[in-house]
Amino acid sequence: MPEVTKYDPNWRLYLWLLIGLLLLTLCLYWLIGFGVGGCLLLSSLSLMVFAYLLYQQPRLAVNDDSIHVLYLHPFHRAETIEIDQIDWIALDHRPVSLAGITLFRRSSVIMKLKDEQLITIQLLLLTDKHKLEAYFLALSNKLADHDKELFKLKDLHGFSQLAINATLGLTDLVEAMHQNIARIPGMPVPETGKTNGVSSLVYKNIKAITALTGGGIDGLLAQLSPLLNKDTAAESTSSSSQANKVSFERAALLSALNGVLGDYLVTSNNPMHIPMRFRRDGHSLKLNASDLSEAIQPLSGKLLVLVHGLCMNDLQWQRKGHDHGAALARDLGYSTVYLRYNSGQHISTNGRAFSALLEILVKLWPAPLEELVIIGHSMGGLVSRSAAHYAQEAGYQWLSKLRKMLFLGSPHHGAPLERGGNWIDTILGSTPYTAPLARLGKIRSSGITDLRYGNVIDEHWQGRDRFERTQDTRLPVPLPRKVPCFTVAGTTGNRVGDVKDQLLGDGLVQVNSALGRHKEPSLCLDIPEERQWIAYGVNHMDLLNHPEVYTKLKQWLS
Repeated sequence: MPEVTKYDPNWRLYLWLLIGLLLLTLCLYWLIGFGVGGCLLLSSLSLMVFAYLLYQQPRLAVNDDSIHVLYLHPFHRAETIEIDQIDWIALDHRPVSLAGITLFRRSSVIMKLKDEQLITIQLLLLTDKHKLEAYFLALSNKLADHDKELFKLKDLHGFSQLAINATLGLTDLVEAMHQNIARIPGMPVPETGKTNGVSSLVYKNIKAITALTGGGIDGLLAQLSPLLNKDTAAESTSSSSQANKVSFERAALLSALNGVLGDYLVTSNNPMHIPMRFRRDGHSLKLNASDLSEAIQPLSGKLLVLVHGLCMNDLQWQRKGHDHGAALARDLGYSTVYLRYNSGQHISTNGRAFSALLEILVKLWPAPLEELVIIGHSMGGLVSRSAAHYAQEAGYQWLSKLRKMLFLGSPHHGAPLERGGNWIDTILGSTPYTAPLARLGKIRSSGITDLRYGNVIDEHWQGRDRFERTQDTRLPVPLPRKVPCFTVAGTTGNRVGDVKDQLLGDGLVQVNSALGRHKEPSLCLDIPEERQWIAYGVNHMDLLNHPEVYTKLKQWLS
């Protein structure tokens, strides 16, 4: 049974507050000659303030596994928050000042759960407030250091889990093909996709052995744990450049895996799924003002957030020695922050989560925030548009700070490769002999299928089979009002009207899609021509480091 520490409201502060308000009422009565009605009014206001504080302040019971929130208000249901259900934690303990005089320090914790729920707990009037802040700070640091916890042991567990599921799935697929090929011509194909007789026994044994192996993996990993920890310790003594190379390659592998299978990793609770984090220099930022001040140097009132694309991560903004974020920080004085996210989830899921996380970052920003700028590469531009949409719905304050949004090769109206993949699904599924192979195409993630037409909100995909061959039925999602938006389209062609320009674009995204143009007027993003630019002889990845692209970004932001 884990040890539980209880934190209750500081009743002494409540008592003194109530006494002070009552004394103020009596003083006003004696000095000004308030009538009985005035005294009753002020007394009732005092009681209302007292009751409001009682309603707001919870009692907490915390341990290593969970947080129990017990509200003083009798009609507010108590709740238990499991630690492993928390996505991130932010601490707000900034001073509140008036005329240069600090009146008190905010003391609250904001938690986002994995089911998208946001919870705010006021700590100001709780006893042992500083111990409670230390508890949540340590928990926040643990969640922020997700990468440090994904050592070889956890990676091996994640990969083994994928391997088991893949073996079972592939066995089913081969069995279905075997059954279809072996069937009598002209007879209907059974819907079960299962074989009979000896073949059935063989496939059952394969799956049984695989499942048994999977059941023993945790025990095997427990025995390997000391050896793996030694390997990890040995790695820490290697050269810094070699360690950085391993870290970069490992991050790239995890990002690609999440891009292709990210939604599956989340639903199967695989430890290799990437949580959404703001990052700098390959490290997750801790969401409190003091740690932000320390991690982001130089710190300014100009915040630049960069959002990567499909199958990528925050480290890959640096390409061939150039990083748009670092260069803009050097040349224009921006404080740069990078978003990392699981690009295999729906774009709207990431957009909503990005919007909520950005609201916290802006709220806790250690310097007076003058402007916010977002640059999105590829899918990152769609995630940014989605975030702006949900910020407007939720009434978030960060949208009022947003001055500009810039898109680099973002497929606002989809990418031809995903539409081609959808055609392959349809062709493979058209005959009983190749229908089992269509399952392979349906491995691809929700994030990838969202790129067929450029889905950015839930309504674009909810209630639909994402692998079914359909037309573009999206609802218009305009760009945020009063926010200038700029877009760069790459093309491997060398002149206007080149065949490559029209058909291939930058190799992944066609020019019209990147510029927000569409044959249906209601779906056009209506970005003014002076805010559009085509980079000729530039492919999709070159947009991250091409000198002319950077010059254009710098010009637009100057």
